[in-house]
Amino acid sequence: MNKITKRLYIITGKGGVGKTSIAMALTKYLESKGIDARYNSFFQEPERELWDKLKLPVFDITLLSSAEIYIGRKLNSKTIASWIMKTHFFKSLFQMIPGLGHMILLGHIIDDLERNPNLVIILDSPASGHALTMFESSSNFKKIFRAGLIVKDIERMHRFLTNPSHLKTTIVSLPTELSMNEARDLELELGQNDLEMDFNLNLVVNDSYLKYCELNHISESDLPEFLKSKVDLEKEIVKNTPTIPHIDENSQESIISAMTPFMETLV
Repeated sequence: MNKITKRLYIITGKGGVGKTSIAMALTKYLESKGIDARYNSFFQEPERELWDKLKLPVFDITLLSSAEIYIGRKLNSKTIASWIMKTHFFKSLFQMIPGLGHMILLGHIIDDLERNPNLVIILDSPASGHALTMFESSSNFKKIFRAGLIVKDIERMHRFLTNPSHLKTTIVSLPTELSMNEARDLELELGQNDLEMDFNLNLVVNDSYLKYCELNHISESDLPEFLKSKVDLEKEIVKNTPTIPHIDENSQESIISAMTPFMETLV
């Protein structure tokens, strides 16, 4: 495996900034470099038809299926675990305490990464606030339980996540003041956390007309007025921020394929 490649890439940011497309494109990019990379949709709705069109390698497990596997391992019974997960109590529990499901799935992913040293997983993280909850959940539940099997599992997760060579977190933003402020707030919160995790934070801007003009040798003077204003705003916002070029394609499949070569900045 390339020495600069991390084991777990987490793509997060405000809703609607293109996290899913970027996570899939990053998976395809790493795969093109000969790396055993797999995409995980986390609690995003699985888009299996799109995965098939892209021939996307996936780590196809959901929050609920991960919890069922985890409970089954602890009870040594898949049947009992399946029955437990169908009860109203556990369904309500996961709705009331979303961090519990996040922690179990993240632990499941880490477990597979430790079993297979060549595996790399790209996690299509929940939006900004939920991403912070995901990271904080393991510490919070450790304080709640204090001791026992769950705490031992949490400590194993922490050992993995505190290794600086394992994790890289990319916060995606649109080139708007509101989106950038939220992205920088998340960057600040993660940077100042007391979780002792090395997030290897990376902030990128998606949907950049400025980069689009540069790549296609288009003069800004030839743009319509509303795009000139957009470019001027982007110039101010992204002075020191890497950008992912705007892709002018009709389908998500085409957009992801066109984005793939530009994913090196996320590695």
